[in-house]
Amino acid sequence: MLPIYLPRLHRLVAAGIAIALSAAVPIAVAGKHSIELVPLDTYATGIFDDSAAEIVAHDPESQRLFVVNGAEATIDVLDASDPANLVKLDDIDVSPYGKAANSVDVSDGVVAAAVENNDKQADGVVVFFDTNGEYLGQVTVGALPDMLTFTHDGDWLLVANEGEPNDDYTVDPWGTVSIIDMREGADDLDPSDVRSVDFEDFNGATLDPSIRIFGPTATVAQDLEPEYIATSKNG
Repeated sequence: MLPIYLPRLHRLVAAGIAIALSAAVPIAVAGKHSIELVPLDTYATGIFDDSAAEIVAHDPESQRLFVVNGAEATIDVLDASDPANLVKLDDIDVSPYGKAANSVDVSDGVVAAAVENNDKQADGVVVFFDTNGEYLGQVTVGALPDMLTFTHDGDWLLVANEGEPNDDYTVDPWGTVSIIDMREGADDLDPSDVRSVDFEDFNGATLDPSIRIFGPTATVAQDLEPEYIATSKNG
């Protein structure tokens, strides 16, 4: 189930005492702000405990939500123009491109989906659609693309390729981060627009003791598994 929230700020002042205004309001330290999350509506896929509503991206122009539904290898498209009345419009089938989508983001009318290969240890793809679900193009990235995000200006798309091993570690792909140049548009991409960063330079290096390399015979490049990316507002 996917809840939609409207944040509201509350100032709690209680002479150094932590208080709660009601059972629904989080406790806050005196003089600080707290956030109360008030559900406006929910969208339920009807599929329980199977990653059927995992990652959400919002397009402010079309007022649509794009929701990763891993259980059905789709991206569900919701009309959120009235947040108190979510309506499913359609879904985007990603099964022609791989096993399922792991992440979705949207920028300037372009929806990007990170799709893992049917062979989890093989390279995956990023597939691009417009906000109506029409296919625009795709590029190959690293193994198990797990999360992607546009930079704030939309010029670049960054992809964390987790590179998980198989169960017995006989195949252990490198973890990488792919950097996709979006400046010419999603419908004009080719392999030269994709660069991937890996961790090979750290193989054999002295690492901080807190970094644990534990895969059988694994190198640093194999064992590090990027899973999430954050970008600064200035890119």
